[in-house]
Amino acid sequence: QINKQSSSLTNPADVTSAGFYITNIHNNIIGNAASGGYAGFAFPFLQRPIGLSKNVIMNPTIRTGLAFNGNTAHSTGWWWYHAAAFYLSGSLFYDSDGVTLVYDAGRDQSKGYRRPCLIDMCASSGGCDDWCPPDKRAWIQLNNSKAFLTPSNGLNSWSGRVEVLGFEAHDMGLSLEALESGFWIDKMLAQCRTGEAIAVPSGVNVALMPGNGFFWYDTFQEHIISNSTFRRCGYRSSLYNQYDISSLRGCGDNTDTSKGCTDSSTVFGFLAHSDRYNPEIMQGTKQIVFQDCGRRFKLHDYRLGPTAPTTTVSGRLQNWLDVDGTASGLNEATLIGSGQKDAGLWWKVEPSVIDDQQGPLKFIKKGNGPERGLGSFNLKWDF
Repeated sequence: QINKQSSSLTNPADVTSAGFYITNIHNNIIGNAASGGYAGFAFPFLQRPIGLSKNVIMNPTIRTGLAFNGNTAHSTGWWWYHAAAFYLSGSLFYDSDGVTLVYDAGRDQSKGYRRPCLIDMCASSGGCDDWCPPDKRAWIQLNNSKAFLTPSNGLNSWSGRVEVLGFEAHDMGLSLEALESGFWIDKMLAQCRTGEAIAVPSGVNVALMPGNGFFWYDTFQEHIISNSTFRRCGYRSSLYNQYDISSLRGCGDNTDTSKGCTDSSTVFGFLAHSDRYNPEIMQGTKQIVFQDCGRRFKLHDYRLGPTAPTTTVSGRLQNWLDVDGTASGLNEATLIGSGQKDAGLWWKVEPSVIDDQQGPLKFIKKGNGPERGLGSFNLKWDF
């Protein structure tokens, strides 16, 4: 949604009021707690300064962070399914008249995006919008953050390279959403359900609140998850008892409407709705722990209904480097590929490939062949 400055709206970003509204990541933000709001902590990006500083030559999107440590957000994110307890997105900029402020609350990459750099690109020959050299790129660190009681996401970033270290998410719709390349998530605890009744605003149907762990995207992403635990995530059903048969596993089974869990809930999901935007080598994990989880894997095409295609190119090409086999459960280096029927023998590289019925996926033991790995290639025609 686009909102513009007016006589009744001095700053259009106020339509998504948050507990903490932070346009300059280059600050020390330590030990704070936010409750309510569109988001608990909102980090919109500005490609250029605004207000009294609008004529200063700088690009705020390339600023590096200082300390973001020990912050908590809860009971927020009720206004949009992509809003989050910690929301690193939204763009604030001047309209073509150079006077009227415009705010896009969503994924607006037409105005650039956050790309922290160790050097001031405005002082370079290429100017403020030049690309940061690979050896000078920086990552924003979010340390020891906690989110709970949010029907959408614990954290959502649509802009910038981020390292999320020591993150906890409890009673969430989705623990964390990272729709931007360059993410490392380490020492995360994603507890989709604590087992307590979920307190919601009046009129909210908690039964519609999913209990998802993490979704891999379908294109232009680079994600690493390590040393992380997923607890009571994913739908509980006899169809998904291949890895755990506990009667209390997962976020629920649709019978307890006070705790919320949809039948589409999964620990790991893969977006699989596109024939145009397709994965290359985007994701890797190690030291993953599942505790009392329901459905673990799901290839997800959000276009439901009879007109949706059976499979897509992105669905057939989805892949994952399971460095130590803790995600697949094989406990040895594993290459994970799509198990969709239309993928044919693409991932069936040998008779011993293991079929996962939930995704569906294929588990390929990396050590069964010489120098096995994942690669990508592009074919182009000049006619």
